[in-house]
Amino acid sequence: MKRIIAVSILFLGVNTFAQIKEAKIKELVALTGGDKLASQAVSENIGKYQQAYPGVPRKFWEEFSKEMSPEKFAEIYVPIYNKYYTETEIDELIKFYNTPLGKKVLEVMPLILKESMEAGRKMGEETSAELMKKIDAE
Repeated sequence: MKRIIAVSILFLGVNTFAQIKEAKIKELVALTGGDKLASQAVSENIGKYQQAYPGVPRKFWEEFSKEMSPEKFAEIYVPIYNKYYTETEIDELIKFYNTPLGKKVLEVMPLILKESMEAGRKMGEETSAELMKKIDAE
């Protein structure tokens, strides 16, 4: 009987720690906006999918959009973040993103990514054009 009680207490303790870490991960995801960005990206792409699949009823896309909520993205991120970060690291990230520099990182990161993607696209186009000229000249 004592063993059952000890194992039960141990299990409850481990479960409680897991729930605390899960809550911290969700806080971090919300803080960084990753959940909302993923959901927004889905919403933005639905129009493209509607054009690609015109036979799919509008109700499907409406329901699909509802199902791809920020809360559901936060849920799927929990095991991923849990795999790569310790609870202490999650705490440090939360602390960092609440600093002025952390807030700036969150503010400018989408701009940096957008500009970087545009620069990469431009570089690819220029490189392709140069290579085509070179190949045509040969």
